[in-house]
Amino acid sequence: MVRALAGLLLLLAAQPVFAQPDDWDGDHRHRRGDGARILVLKDYRLPAGETAHGPVIVLGGAATIDGHADDDVVVLGGRVRVGPQAVIDGEVVTVGGEADVDPQARIHGGVDATAVRFPDLDGNWGPLPRGWFAGFALVATVFRLLLVLIVASMLTLVAPGWVRRIAWRASDGMASSAAIGLACQVAFIPALVTVVVALAISIVGIPLIGAVPFLIAAAGLAATAGFAAVAARVGARVRGTTVEESRALFIDMVIGVASISAVSLFARFAAFGILWDNPVTWNVSAAGLLIEYVVWTIGIGAACASLLANWKKPRMAPIAPPPPVTI
Repeated sequence: MVRALAGLLLLLAAQPVFAQPDDWDGDHRHRRGDGARILVLKDYRLPAGETAHGPVIVLGGAATIDGHADDDVVVLGGRVRVGPQAVIDGEVVTVGGEADVDPQARIHGGVDATAVRFPDLDGNWGPLPRGWFAGFALVATVFRLLLVLIVASMLTLVAPGWVRRIAWRASDGMASSAAIGLACQVAFIPALVTVVVALAISIVGIPLIGAVPFLIAAAGLAATAGFAAVAARVGARVRGTTVEESRALFIDMVIGVASISAVSLFARFAAFGILWDNPVTWNVSAAGLLIEYVVWTIGIGAACASLLANWKKPRMAPIAPPPPVTI
């Protein structure tokens, strides 16, 4: 199932999803036609007295509906407002934004809103102390690495076989894993947008849009598993062994994460001290981030390859039986 879904993502990524008809400019000026109307990074407004034919899909923008929409209205990453005179024959779906629906509006398919809210922060903090950015960067780096270590530890303890297979794949073809990882990073957002659009315009796909955050979380777990696998291989090398021979995969992973993040942590601690404004410190910090990025890229590629191609750990060739003894 996972390999089929990953293959579908890669297949859909090659399809053009940002094409829009000539009569579609984000306002109400469009003629009657079939098919979905898709807006990317633009706001949409349907005035009162006008009719929109076909699904209305807005990605990264806001939608204002005061007229008649004869199909679904889907807004991802933005807010939707439905006025009192609005009539929507389908469903109103919003992910990542709020739905402001007037009680007098008529929506035949219902409203499905998944909003993401952040706490309000008071900006009256007074003058910032000298070196505040270095301190903030240090805290952010420690928190980020600690979070990665926690998730990688859980994956290593719960699914050690999967982590070992990814580690073997990363060692068997490091260059190919890096190339696959880079391609996955480039294609992930277009593939995700394509899947969301495909769900939005399908008959049974609207309820599944709410599962998109879980799909993103699954991709994050797979990427972290790849990072843990590469870190385990690095840690095994530090201990003078290999992942295939080691019986302490968790210890190898912890040593590898510490080794990979050592440069970044050193640069952050140095920047927090007397060297916070030294160009050398920033160069060392950039080098640390580059090391982490390379490890992440190789790990993502190895994880994708292991899922798509069902890579397995190489087995020893069977030992031929000894020749019979003749008297």
